[in-house]
Amino acid sequence: MRIELTLQDLTRVRLAPEADPLAELVSSLQILQRRDAGSALFNRWRHRVRLGLTESAAVLLWLCRPYAPIPAFLVPDAGVGDFEAGLAEIARTDSVCLKAALRDAPVNRELPAWAAGLPDGDTTGLPKLVQAMQDYFDLSLAPGWEPARTQVDADRGMRAQLLLHDGVDAVLTSLRPLVRWSSPVLEVGDGIVGACGASGAGLMISPTYFAVCPVIVPAVSETPVRLLYPSVRQAAPSTGYGRDVRRSPDTALADLLGPTRAAALAVLAVGCSTSELAARLGVTPSAVSKHATVLRRAGLITTERDRNSVLHSLTPLGSALLVA
Repeated sequence: MRIELTLQDLTRVRLAPEADPLAELVSSLQILQRRDAGSALFNRWRHRVRLGLTESAAVLLWLCRPYAPIPAFLVPDAGVGDFEAGLAEIARTDSVCLKAALRDAPVNRELPAWAAGLPDGDTTGLPKLVQAMQDYFDLSLAPGWEPARTQVDADRGMRAQLLLHDGVDAVLTSLRPLVRWSSPVLEVGDGIVGACGASGAGLMISPTYFAVCPVIVPAVSETPVRLLYPSVRQAAPSTGYGRDVRRSPDTALADLLGPTRAAALAVLAVGCSTSELAARLGVTPSAVSKHATVLRRAGLITTERDRNSVLHSLTPLGSALLVA
């Protein structure tokens, strides 16, 4: 998928102000339906959630299919950080917006009666849709929401530092390898073929816990395109959402480098200081310095001093190894 950004769009690139429960909800519904190796991180969570799904969840799974853009009305701006306000906004979706959002949805003859008219703009089913989203959130996301939000906040903090020191170009470049930035186009490696423009409304970048690839929410009216991308994984929460990054989401990389250095390489995809890296990995700054020395000698990272901080970032070789 290609996202074309005008000069006006670039002046309106922003980070999501906080973790977005609706973005997490729609992304997690896609993960429930994926079978690729990348989504294996969520196997335990997926098994637990499937056992508790109700009949209404079939509608949500149909709306949030893997490798397809998310219908924009499911992720309104009002829902960023405020789940209840977001649900209320969804319930107020008008017939025209609803029909436009679902014009490319595949025909599904097995939908319950209340959802059958949604693609035709029938809004009478929206209250039941909102209730289905609430029930699904309570089952799948609420038990571990705080640890997931902490991880998203950590990623936001790193991107915010990039934005502060190096600007929009550096932030967009930091989203590699899943997102490739070559002005004026973002190429998103999400399996979707096509293109969309932000039409001057800008781009909102949202780190997302429940994501193994970027997810696109197209622009509607004056709302920006939403880019949901996998947040840099730290230690996984105790809820069974996933595995601890120090036990390696990528076993082969951990076998090659050791689990801590493999985790450091993943964190340094967006760059950070020695103290920040130590906090992310749960080790001492002196231990981080030793690991960084090994990675630097191998040509996988670079280290630069910025005032009182030592900043580490991946080299092209380090990025290629992380992708591989």
